[in-house]
Amino acid sequence: MHNLIELPPWDRLLKRIVWEQLGQIEGKRILDFGSGEGITANHFANKNLVVAVEPSEEMLSNRWEDYKYKQLIGDVSKLSELEDHSFDLIVCHNVLEYIDDKKQIINELYRLLKTGGTLSIVKHNRAGRIMQMAVLLDDMEKANDLLDGSDSVSAQFGAIRYYEDEQIAKWNKGLKLIDTFGIRTFWDLQQNQEKHGTEEWQMRMMQLEMRVSKIEEYRKIAFFHHLLFIKE
Repeated sequence: MHNLIELPPWDRLLKRIVWEQLGQIEGKRILDFGSGEGITANHFANKNLVVAVEPSEEMLSNRWEDYKYKQLIGDVSKLSELEDHSFDLIVCHNVLEYIDDKKQIINELYRLLKTGGTLSIVKHNRAGRIMQMAVLLDDMEKANDLLDGSDSVSAQFGAIRYYEDEQIAKWNKGLKLIDTFGIRTFWDLQQNQEKHGTEEWQMRMMQLEMRVSKIEEYRKIAFFHHLLFIKE
């Protein structure tokens, strides 16, 4: 049985916050698009019917599957095999930044979502990255480049092609934004990194992050934004 403590501290905190923001979900049909190592798919498969889609066979080689779920190997083209209006919840976490045709993805996810269903998008927030570069990493050059509109880079996935929260609803008018949360508002400014892996510190930081996740001033500088849409 896998345990979140196996993950790097930043990823552990991120997933805990996202799952807490989504709340208790039971008896639903869920799609995890860009499922990576299957950590979120595995989490929800405990009490739900989950389908996961992931193109990277390398990531799938480390897949978590303590609870049974259906794993599909492929990219957006794999979604064409799935039926219209067949999912109560679709999660697409830290995926769109690495894809050129974001509108195509959103329209496919919309097709698969039931009316009244929820789409959960987690995305990088440019302002949060700038804060991280300037404060934690002391990299003024990269901070200025980001302010000028340049992309950032993920060591694992390559270029992070930022997009604005408001663009998703423009790509598909049938999606209504119902909530926006910040994630990792303080984490990326925190200097005491040797403490990050302890469970006590994780719980205290998570409580603080949850308190400010919907306060606009803090949300604006969070490293990630979590957007929840419903299909009208």
